[in-house]
Amino acid sequence: MCGLFSRIVLIPIIVLLLLSSYVLSDDRCRSIQSLVEQSHKAVLGEEYPWWYGVGQAKTESNCKWVTSQDGHGSVGYFQLTPKFLDPIIRPLYPDYTRFNSPHHFYAAATYIKILWNESPSPVLWVIYQQYNGGHWVVKECERAKSWTWEYCKQECRRSSVCVKSQGGRCLQYRSSCDINYEYSVRVFENGSLYKPDYIDEDQLLYSYW
Repeated sequence: MCGLFSRIVLIPIIVLLLLSSYVLSDDRCRSIQSLVEQSHKAVLGEEYPWWYGVGQAKTESNCKWVTSQDGHGSVGYFQLTPKFLDPIIRPLYPDYTRFNSPHHFYAAATYIKILWNESPSPVLWVIYQQYNGGHWVVKECERAKSWTWEYCKQECRRSSVCVKSQGGRCLQYRSSCDINYEYSVRVFENGSLYKPDYIDEDQLLYSYW
């Protein structure tokens, strides 16, 4: 009886903790929303759907300032990687790796702009997958002769990567295709949470899909 009572008491506590975690996550993203909007509009133009930038920060770091343990030293809300980006980003935004610096937000928007300008893709989902996984997605879409997510994924032939290891031994592998193609979906779904109600997707200058 005592054990049953303990379990009954614990249930609402667990629910409250889960709800608190969700609320804190949402609050974190709301706290950086204005800087994301400001930087994306300044760098990419007033017509750019900046809420996907918030969705990207939520996807990359759950809107927390973190330093990655991936071996590349990716940093911040957008997990920018200095070892790759310093030559092009540091001269423009010298403080982009400093905690909570506005430069971090402008650097992320600038990298998206660089990818957009250099990519043959007319749609944003490809740009965000390039941000996450490099040029592979463009090659897959070119093989598919389409910029449609489903057709491009059908052409994906990448290796699996270790996503969980212990003691030098890999415990779990995942398809690089699944990881990269899920990324663009998550950015879209997360970003849509922050899209202003008055926005009509059909009237946007940029198409996500």
